[in-house]
Amino acid sequence: MTDLSTVQALAWDVGGTIFDWHHTIRDEVSAIAEAQGVELDAAQFTNMWRFTMFQRLQLVRRGDLPWLNADQLHRRVLDEVMDKHPQLQLSPGERDELNQVWHRMDAWPGSAECLESLRSRYRVTVLTVMSWAIAVDCSKHNGISWDGILSCEFLGHYKPEPEAYQASARLLGLDISEVMMCAAHKGDLQAAARAGMPTAYVPVVGERGAGNDPDLTPDPAFTINATDFADLSRQLLA
Repeated sequence: MTDLSTVQALAWDVGGTIFDWHHTIRDEVSAIAEAQGVELDAAQFTNMWRFTMFQRLQLVRRGDLPWLNADQLHRRVLDEVMDKHPQLQLSPGERDELNQVWHRMDAWPGSAECLESLRSRYRVTVLTVMSWAIAVDCSKHNGISWDGILSCEFLGHYKPEPEAYQASARLLGLDISEVMMCAAHKGDLQAAARAGMPTAYVPVVGERGAGNDPDLTPDPAFTINATDFADLSRQLLA
């Protein structure tokens, strides 16, 4: 059995792990296209928006773009994605409004209950590349309470840079070995482990839409491998 006696806090990824970005954004884009009477692959549009944002985030990390938060990056990238889907027509103001859909992402079933149960033993916090406002608004939208929310936008470093993980522990007044990173993304967890964190993997089926899942098999290198949110709660509270 894994020794969790030294773990005092949990740092959670939320964009994709807790909040369902793909289906929330896809449904919003699909409704707009239907209202305009145009044919559009809303799932493809959504994934292009999401993944291009992360490509631009790498440019921010390298210093090739100025320091921007996720809201600013989403808005910039939306213009790029719209250029590739000219059948959909939105004014700048309508694009600003669509960009706000990231602030009302729905939570995955079982995630809120998992987080609330874990707060009985641990300090349960957010560590996200999403903006602080996105994390706050989506948490309120889903009735989720945290012990703290930390956005990388304030740190000068975005995950997966080690400084981001180290800051989450430092700001809690803990050693990094006492803070467990929890995520559905293996790359996030691998980077956290390199920085000195214990790790918990909870796979999310369908995060990128039907048929687009990456490899979801457990990784024995992680401290905990769970099958779902309920299983993660059982393991962390055993």
